[in-house]
Amino acid sequence: MTETKHMQLTIKRGILAIVIMYACQLLAGIAISYGFKFFSSTNEVPLEILGLTSTLLSGIMIITFFWWDIRRSGEPFYPEIGLQPSKIKKSKGLILVIAVLVSTHFLAWVYRSVILPDFGYEGIIGGGSKMFNFIQTNGGALEMSGFLLLALLVGPIMEEVVFRGYLQSSLAKKIPTWAAILITSIVFTVGHNPMILWPMYFLYSATWGWILVRTGSLKMAVLIHVLSNLFYAIVAFAGWDILA
Repeated sequence: MTETKHMQLTIKRGILAIVIMYACQLLAGIAISYGFKFFSSTNEVPLEILGLTSTLLSGIMIITFFWWDIRRSGEPFYPEIGLQPSKIKKSKGLILVIAVLVSTHFLAWVYRSVILPDFGYEGIIGGGSKMFNFIQTNGGALEMSGFLLLALLVGPIMEEVVFRGYLQSSLAKKIPTWAAILITSIVFTVGHNPMILWPMYFLYSATWGWILVRTGSLKMAVLIHVLSNLFYAIVAFAGWDILA
């Protein structure tokens, strides 16, 4: 009984996951900044490269830590954060993911490309797109590979494990599911920029949280997050207007 209680996912543990994530990001940012300062042959390193490197490092640190935390907690802990097969058939799950993906991206396009221009906010792009634009113009194959690794693997896994797996799942044990998704999505949203695009990020987070609840599988939440980032990567490489 004591061991089971120790492994139980609590709100305290969910909040701690967020704190650990931001602590890793802070430490990685400091380490990369001083690392470039002492070892770089140039006096100034572009902020975009610093941001990419520190975010990639922190993501790897975070994934490694939570992999250790999950493994030490044991298999009984896995379902508590959604590490289990989907409750619905894989074929239906994929159809659901694609349908939600298309719907949310259409609504995001309406917000950014139809609504915002009416208020004088035309051409607004997010931090990820700014980083991509810089790397595409000024970086090389190594920088682009790092960006794609972050966008298509490290980022989605890290954020879904922390936000949906730990935080949302822990909150859902004590409060209604919709409230758990709401709180998690607010926390997720404020970590992204610019603020004018917060409705888009909130929409994505809420739907990914719903995917976790509907399927019961964190893997499905990771999948839709990866596909969402992949969509924007394809849009960027195609030279179309970037939406996020």
